[in-house]
Amino acid sequence: MMKARCVAMVCLLSLSLPVAARAQATLMELTANNTAACPASGELPKYCKQAFAGQTDARPGVATPMFDAPAGNVSDEDIHTYLNHGDKTKIFANFMLGFCTWDNGELCHNNVRSGYNSNDDATVAAQVEDLRRRHIDGAIMSWEGVGTSEDEATLRFQRYVNKGHCNGAQQCDPMYLIMIDGPSWAYTVKSTGIAGTSGAGCGGKTGGAYEDCVVAHVRNDMCAMNGTHWGNDAYLKDNGHPVVMVFPGEGVIGATGPAPSWEDVWVHIGEWNRDLPHNCAKPPYNADNGVPVVVFERSQGFAHRASAGSYYWIQVAGTDPARSQYVFNVSSPSTVETLEQFYGAAERNKGKMVWGAGFKGFNSAKATWGTNRILDQACGQLWMQSLTESNRFYTTEALPYLQIITWNDYNEGTEIETGIDNCFTVAAEVKGTELQWRLESANEFASLATVSHVEIYDSTDGENLRLIDRVPAERSGTWNLAVLPAGTHKVFVRMVGKNSILNRMAGPVVFTK
Repeated sequence: MMKARCVAMVCLLSLSLPVAARAQATLMELTANNTAACPASGELPKYCKQAFAGQTDARPGVATPMFDAPAGNVSDEDIHTYLNHGDKTKIFANFMLGFCTWDNGELCHNNVRSGYNSNDDATVAAQVEDLRRRHIDGAIMSWEGVGTSEDEATLRFQRYVNKGHCNGAQQCDPMYLIMIDGPSWAYTVKSTGIAGTSGAGCGGKTGGAYEDCVVAHVRNDMCAMNGTHWGNDAYLKDNGHPVVMVFPGEGVIGATGPAPSWEDVWVHIGEWNRDLPHNCAKPPYNADNGVPVVVFERSQGFAHRASAGSYYWIQVAGTDPARSQYVFNVSSPSTVETLEQFYGAAERNKGKMVWGAGFKGFNSAKATWGTNRILDQACGQLWMQSLTESNRFYTTEALPYLQIITWNDYNEGTEIETGIDNCFTVAAEVKGTELQWRLESANEFASLATVSHVEIYDSTDGENLRLIDRVPAERSGTWNLAVLPAGTHKVFVRMVGKNSILNRMAGPVVFTK
């Protein structure tokens, strides 16, 4: 069954031309951690308070047991090249902003210890530069309201980008936008003090009292974002409208119908948003930054009364590795909505904003909620297939937006920050005048679809390397060393992955001519 599924996945993957490699580089540059994540060993960056050793699901039958690899040297091949008309697609990575380094024990504030504090200037700087290096256009901030640590981390991101990566409004690299975390409406946040708004939490309320509370709370959110985010050069706008996503938190009252209902909540919010300069009453909250457009989740988001469009989000079928891990969320058959179905719904809702998705997998073995849910990453194949699924639907025009799920959710094992392990290692040896190399793996999901190309380097000192050839991705190959000049050579073979896949290096192997 696993091989059949694997073959089905591979046949849909599209290859892209590799980017140019550097002719001269050091061994350290080609092998060291080049991500914003905290390494498993060695000297830690100053913003890392602990090492991050990766995360493994030890249950029998898990296809890719190490679901979060230790940080390493990842490929920065341009991710846009995998998409039809990809230079016109904006790619954003979803950020979790609650990671911390204080407390004692395995967790910090109920989160897996990533080793860094999200609300820290140095962490933010490293993450921004990592996004830029990987050709990712921006970040989607999972946000819980004004005055929270998530809000402060978002403002740190804004300030860092504004310092040196902007050339005017909507011309920043990277950009950002906010995804309101709906469940946070249960908690109290800072109040803007504007009439008709409130930062009070709505937990424990029911019926009309709950609706009234949520309306006031969301109004508070809207005014706060309008005052401190939507007018910034780095904040994403679509045709002049600030874009804000909502992660569903629509419980307690009914979805539709007369008040109290969520349908009625969003009617009130829509009316409020149409005149924020008047409704938000005082500076800086009363700025005229355009009427925001609100984007909701999955296909039902297209039909949501208040929604300007929809974004895809992965669903996990269950906790049983024998069945759940192979519900890959991309194409049918599936027990959950797939990307294929989402893009089909987008075709039926022309004119609505569409946010496709790319994701490596899901594993909540270390989470404190919903443990052991699993969507296996199939050694990076799921990452590549999800990224390219839109090519079946967007042939003559570009997918407008794509969200990476996620940059750094270590709790649910969706993070790509540390790099994605494609389960390959590289072996090399010299026989006579011939270099022989192989990509080796004991995992049947290891696939060349995750490999960009193979590089061969020559060195005289083992530290300073010169690129002597770049060859297409293959499981094995040979190279004629007789063409090298006289002397002793140290030869290295490097597998370069697709974007965010961990690169691997073999060598040195010694050849004397």
